[in-house]
Amino acid sequence: MNKSDEILNILERSDGYMFEDEMLSQLPSEERGTYASVLEKLIESGRVMTTKRGKLVNAERLGFFTGKLEVKPGGYAFLRREEEDIFIPPGKKGSALNGDTVMVKLVNSLYPGRNKEGVVEKIVEPARQTIVGVLDKGKHSTFVVPDDKRYSDVFIPKLQSIKAKDGQKVVAEITTRSIHGRSAEGVIKEVLGYPGEVGIDILSIARTYGLPDAFDKAALDEAQYVNRPVSEKELAGREDFTQDTVFTIDGDDAKDLDDAVSLKIDADGNFELGVHIADVGHYVRDHSALDQEAFKRGTSVYLLDRVIPMLPKELSNGICSLNPRENRLTLSCIMHIDKGGAVLSHRICESVIFSKERMTYRNVNKMLAGDTDVLELYKDIQKDVSLMAELAKILRDKREQKGSVDLDIDEAKIELDKRGKPVKIYIRERGDAEKLIEEFMLIANRTVATEYFYRETPFVYRVHGQPDVEKMRAFAAFVTNFGFKLKGSASEIHPKELQRILNESKGEKHENIINRVMLRSMRKAEYSGENNGHFGLGFDSYCHFTSPIRRYPDLAIHRIIKKSLHGKLNDKDISRLAARVPDISLRSSERERLAMEAERAVEDIKKAEYMVERLGETYTAVISGVTPNALFAELDNTVEGVVPLSSMDDDYYVYNEKMYCVIGEHTKRRYNLGDEVKILVKAVDTGIPRVEFSLV
Repeated sequence: MNKSDEILNILERSDGYMFEDEMLSQLPSEERGTYASVLEKLIESGRVMTTKRGKLVNAERLGFFTGKLEVKPGGYAFLRREEEDIFIPPGKKGSALNGDTVMVKLVNSLYPGRNKEGVVEKIVEPARQTIVGVLDKGKHSTFVVPDDKRYSDVFIPKLQSIKAKDGQKVVAEITTRSIHGRSAEGVIKEVLGYPGEVGIDILSIARTYGLPDAFDKAALDEAQYVNRPVSEKELAGREDFTQDTVFTIDGDDAKDLDDAVSLKIDADGNFELGVHIADVGHYVRDHSALDQEAFKRGTSVYLLDRVIPMLPKELSNGICSLNPRENRLTLSCIMHIDKGGAVLSHRICESVIFSKERMTYRNVNKMLAGDTDVLELYKDIQKDVSLMAELAKILRDKREQKGSVDLDIDEAKIELDKRGKPVKIYIRERGDAEKLIEEFMLIANRTVATEYFYRETPFVYRVHGQPDVEKMRAFAAFVTNFGFKLKGSASEIHPKELQRILNESKGEKHENIINRVMLRSMRKAEYSGENNGHFGLGFDSYCHFTSPIRRYPDLAIHRIIKKSLHGKLNDKDISRLAARVPDISLRSSERERLAMEAERAVEDIKKAEYMVERLGETYTAVISGVTPNALFAELDNTVEGVVPLSSMDDDYYVYNEKMYCVIGEHTKRRYNLGDEVKILVKAVDTGIPRVEFSLV
């Protein structure tokens, strides 16, 4: 538990009102100065309030809630909270913008079945002040019309240092927020180009989400300095795996290779699995310029034809990448695993490897399928790959028996031509090779997390909470439409029961819909300094250890491991780590969510562009969403379109929330989630983006 939560818990245990001295007296005397600083921040953020008599109280007791504001295109917004979102009506946001941290006063929670309602009292921490949009130059005034419809048009005064032309995409910084009906004002910071030019659409998304493309000069200088061959001095004290058969398995176009694997049978007849991860912490030192850049970015972001990396290419594609036939510094987790999939023993060590091959999922899948040409080409590692497939199946079977939820949701692969236009969209293959690497990374991550949990060392865990009871009840009701019954209480559902539903629906036409609705019914995984377990995987302890080139939490725990291996974790270090871990966890979770939103936004634009060429064509689709105003239908290639209920003129259709369907008032015709329908591509707007279907 972090210090903020400790203070809030003390306030809750009392009658809700305490003087500061009274509260601090219940905390360790040697740390009262630190707690006083934390309390000051809680008061500044609005989570703790002070009464007229000077007593402290948890702000939520008085109906004040603090969190991130999520604005919707209709002008309304939500304060997102784990327990229950608070609805903010249009006109009640003040000058707050999407992403601002705000304090909201609760004004209405009387109506059952409706969101609590609130009004923004103050902006605690403003979000970034930049927008991306099209410049609209009129005779008397100039505005930027934002791509993101959650923002209103921004007025641009005439005095401008950067000249932009009418119709160009620009980045504008808001200098004065909208208030009392007046437009926000801003200045143009960058001209991107005209819509339709090669790469402008994806560049616009990157700028919209504030994704930086250039590295700080100090970080680039450091990257240049460390990007040199591994020296003899750097090998001292490391375990040598250069003579072992170690190789990487990644996608065809991957350049940042941060994990390699090895496997052999030990003297006792058990599997000896080696998962070797790039030792990024050796090159990116704590508090260095590179570290500050990595923390700011949090993760690498993959936008179809480009990558916005967490680290400069000198590291991500160079000295840190486990390129073939070159010595590379690694952190290795060596696990001895029996034929039942149990980890009998393990060790984590600093190491050096020499990758024998740069294998791809495609070629390993061919090897496992018995392709003689590929088997001959890689005959030196044929036995290793076969043994790996055997162990991966054992680990997978054991994980499923324990109740790990294996959601199998179709992911789109979008191919672009040289002009950035989508030419092909299909389902990304997830073959045996992909599953093999997945199992090896899962067991390594679990093993590392378990060791450091029992060491009681401050650590960054990957956690996934128990599903929300109401959402799980709704899911239980939903699957009855397909003849399934979810056993057990919604408040104590076991992941094994969810996996049973997935297994029984496998191969059915509604399989993908059940997978998607189940995903929506569960909480999102996040990073935390508290080991709260991982519900979806069914693991008591889990972390992200295997991708330090592209994820900051992995790099953070590498540093913890390396300090531990060198015996440098003294009480002072542990105290310092305990203070930093919550910030690392929160930042990493926020940047991960931002990256996912940006990646999804790019995919949506390219899917809409792809459908422009298919206007008027008919397809078979599956109903993937049902709302009070529309149906959503998904094609085989994952492109989703909307069918407004107002366009269904054969009847008046009424939304049934419990049954996930709409029902015609007169004909009683039903359209259910998961139903197969014939659709016609009616309209496409690539700007929003939006694909509209009509039912045939």
